[in-house]
Amino acid sequence: NTKTITITNNTPNLNVSATSTAICAGGSSTLTASGAATYSWNTSATTSVITVSPTGNTTYTVIGTIGSCTSTSVISVNVGSAIIINALPSASISCSGSPVIITASGASTYTWSTGPNTTTISVSPTSSTNYTVSGTSGTCSGSTVITIGASTNPSVGSVTSQSLICSLPVQQSATLTASGATTYSWNTGATTAAITVSPGVTTTYTVTGYNAQGCMNTSNHINLFQLALELMN
Repeated sequence: NTKTITITNNTPNLNVSATSTAICAGGSSTLTASGAATYSWNTSATTSVITVSPTGNTTYTVIGTIGSCTSTSVISVNVGSAIIINALPSASISCSGSPVIITASGASTYTWSTGPNTTTISVSPTSSTNYTVSGTSGTCSGSTVITIGASTNPSVGSVTSQSLICSLPVQQSATLTASGATTYSWNTGATTAAITVSPGVTTTYTVTGYNAQGCMNTSNHINLFQLALELMN
């Protein structure tokens, strides 16, 4: 006599996959297990699909079960370093229209809101301006915003004084007074707003005004106001 006995193997054909096995710091990956009836992860999850956000390289284990039979599968998720962009300006406050150099670090490549994809850029804000830089290393990226304030250049008022003086019978003097700035620099070497002069010949006097940030009020950072004193004999 012949008898046939059928033995069914219920060992799960377990498989686990991930949307990404390499993520950036702060990112997440979805792990999906298949081939079993029930699942048990080392994270305590019991669903076939879980989402993980590891802070470092992590190995995940899932046990799949069919009846009394089980199977185990392992998958690793690697975490890339966080991209922290540092961008240091050469000055936090610039004179209106004067250049400021901003240098970024912390990534491999950079993209600026101003356009150039370089490590260092030169900007010349005329008012307080935000500059955004994004950095990338591999598949990971980060960004930061730098604010550069622009100081308004001083408005040096017209130098006030009499325009004519005489040398006879007594050598006369004239007081020249500048206004509109914080500090002043005359071509005589004086640094006060008002100076008194007694020229022996017709002479031109020049004053440059500066604000508290050291800014001057012209495109080339020198603002000149001139006064000629005519020597009348």
